[in-house]
Amino acid sequence: MEMKVVVIGGANIDISAKCSYKMIPKDSNIGIVDFGLGGVGRNIAEGLSLFGAEVSLLTAVGSDSFGRVVIDNADEQGIKLLEEPFAESKTGVFAYIADSDGTFVTGVNDMKIISKITPEIIKKHINSLYFTDYVVFEANLSEATISEICSYDFKFIADCASTVKCERLKPVLNRLMLLKANLNEARTLTKKTSLNDVIKELVKKGLKKGIITLGGDGASLFSSENNKIKFYKMANLPNDNLIDTCGCGDAELSGFMIALMRGRSDSDSLFMGQCASYLNSQSLLSVNRKMSFTKLKETVELFDKKIKIEESMI
Repeated sequence: MEMKVVVIGGANIDISAKCSYKMIPKDSNIGIVDFGLGGVGRNIAEGLSLFGAEVSLLTAVGSDSFGRVVIDNADEQGIKLLEEPFAESKTGVFAYIADSDGTFVTGVNDMKIISKITPEIIKKHINSLYFTDYVVFEANLSEATISEICSYDFKFIADCASTVKCERLKPVLNRLMLLKANLNEARTLTKKTSLNDVIKELVKKGLKKGIITLGGDGASLFSSENNKIKFYKMANLPNDNLIDTCGCGDAELSGFMIALMRGRSDSDSLFMGQCASYLNSQSLLSVNRKMSFTKLKETVELFDKKIKIEESMI
């Protein structure tokens, strides 16, 4: 039986520029410029759909040509869009630069349209949320909208989205079944530095489970129960085919969620999340459309005996 997920968040056009050689700042660099789809919410929705979940997306797009691209892609992927395009509004755009090794350098986002997802829009679509297994949302939404979402009784999963926006999640940490953050976002949320202190502070604030990605050092997961914190950490998978890391955090969450939905353990879910991130990095697109649950399982089998997950108590 397919798990049903409603994702609430941004959908935009991505313009990616990857340098062919080591980037020279303040210069015109030779490279490849591409055009695709992005947005934290939309990326997570597409990843979940590719992995086999039944997904609805509550987002905001304009009645422009970029909005049409988002709508057509959702139709192609079998993702149900809950809200009609907003007339006379511009669909969000994210432009970013990746270095020759695929690592993210910098980006500029123009996503003002996400402010159209108001508390009133949440109330308008509340019936769709009642018939879902999980509700995923991101911190690019306004504090008022996040508060409205979390005023209901659903299984909530949240993505920090950025260090600038993540503090909007502070008031609702105790309402989440899972938070996904990178280390910088988690440090911003807690005002702590070391990973252990960050995790302890998040638990103190009421968070029960969290994924914290660690960049080149891999990813970690913690789970709190009965005043005890279980901690897992694993390295990144060896990746000779890395093209671009943008969107890999969103893929990590999609992979983790699909494992969770299928009853996998925390450690197995972390492993599957890392495998999803690995697959996603092998494409210039924010979501690698060649991903599938079959390929995800094959990747898990490929690295199963090669990568060890560290387990400990904090």
